[in-house]
Amino acid sequence: MSRSRVRRCKTHGERLREKWAKDKLREDDARSSAQKRASERAQQERYLLGVQFGEYAQGRLTAGAGKVGAAEPPRAAALSLASGAGSVVGVTPHIMTPTNAMAPAGPAETVLVVASGIDSIWLNVYGEFSEDQMVLLDWAKEQAQHSPIRKDLAPLPPFLGENLLIEPKGKPRYDYVVGSDDLTVQLKGPGGLPVPPMVIRISSQCLWRLGGGGWSAIEAAVAWAGLVFADGCTVKVSHYHECADLQGWVPSVAELGGVVKRADTLDVHLAEGEGYQEDGIQYRLARGDALQGVSAGRSNRLRMSIYDKTKEIRKSGKEWFRGVWQQNPDYDSSLPVWRVEPQYGRELLHKHNIETLDDLRAHQAALYRYALGWFSWRQRQDSDADHPQRWPLIPAWTALLAARGASAPLPVARVVRPVLVRLAQAQCGYVSTFMALTGETDDRSAQEQMRALVDDRAGPSAWAARLARKRQRYATNGDGERRAAAARAAVLA
Repeated sequence: MSRSRVRRCKTHGERLREKWAKDKLREDDARSSAQKRASERAQQERYLLGVQFGEYAQGRLTAGAGKVGAAEPPRAAALSLASGAGSVVGVTPHIMTPTNAMAPAGPAETVLVVASGIDSIWLNVYGEFSEDQMVLLDWAKEQAQHSPIRKDLAPLPPFLGENLLIEPKGKPRYDYVVGSDDLTVQLKGPGGLPVPPMVIRISSQCLWRLGGGGWSAIEAAVAWAGLVFADGCTVKVSHYHECADLQGWVPSVAELGGVVKRADTLDVHLAEGEGYQEDGIQYRLARGDALQGVSAGRSNRLRMSIYDKTKEIRKSGKEWFRGVWQQNPDYDSSLPVWRVEPQYGRELLHKHNIETLDDLRAHQAALYRYALGWFSWRQRQDSDADHPQRWPLIPAWTALLAARGASAPLPVARVVRPVLVRLAQAQCGYVSTFMALTGETDDRSAQEQMRALVDDRAGPSAWAARLARKRQRYATNGDGERRAAAARAAVLA
């Protein structure tokens, strides 16, 4: 066979493989779309019918603090919630009462907070998995890889009466991914990178359905994690999103000059058109511009997003959220709803010593007021353009602050300079390498041996001379305090 003939056969085979891959991709997309539509219909039906929790959660969980009532011990009630015990079928689910539900009704121009609470949260759970759990997870993951639906039953306790399914593949740094409509859990296998053994993400629908500003679902998730780790576990807050939905306020592009922020940039998202109609209802915009939303900040620190939630619902298909707004008697279905959503990252929470859920519960209001000061919308005053913090707040921001009320100031942790963190990491690397080469098992003993080698090589006088040179180089005194701002900027750049 000639070389040209071989080349043509190879090209034809590649074409067949490409055609097969495209056909399979189309089939997978069609199957995924059908499953997504079926899942959305099931979520809406379950939400409207109140298949889970209903009056049980409404009677036993307080709406203000989200704590278990006095009818039964907190841990026993949380465990019953986590396992789905006591759920009532066919009753109206309890939805969070808005923070200003008692505010007097007013005309459409009055700014109303129709709903507010935690919309998304990620929890880091620290505990020890048993060997039997790892074996069962490996087996279930392998079964999911050969399953027609690419999922299999996870060997974990049910959450809110619903079994969890394991995915055929993990995610970066995590070997197993299990979940349901209410919960997504990432699990770390033996070895690997030093990350939390478990990361829990509670769905937005679950947070709003159980009420209590999201705390009812959080307590149920913590109780479920306690069932997984029989020897106990520690739960810390990774990051979370909080939101407030406003009606009677539609920002415009002309008002962007009143935005006062500490972020470097402001992202402006524009939309097309001046209104839209759905189900016979005309959703009108108060002003004829095309502003769809604005955002600023970093996700690992603090980020503020403001957007048209009504339009976002139309795109995402989360029609169940309209039921949350309808619990407020002053809600007007003909007016759009705009969302103000601060997103608190791990770096910000750590800076203010907010590690556990108790810390978050104690300082949640203070965090929200901090975010509204970090990013504020004001009435621009050209006569005092050099002092934007003195500009009066717009009515929407006043309503948000009034809904929260007064709060204690945030605790501020000691700020550690990045250069010191890098030095500590380098020290850990040197010590661990020394221990691996010498067979030493105690890190303190390894550091003493390393110090003895330094003294033998250089001597105490040489050590003191080197320290003096570096203090002069970095412009510090014996206490480590900076003597010049210019030197600080040069070293920390």
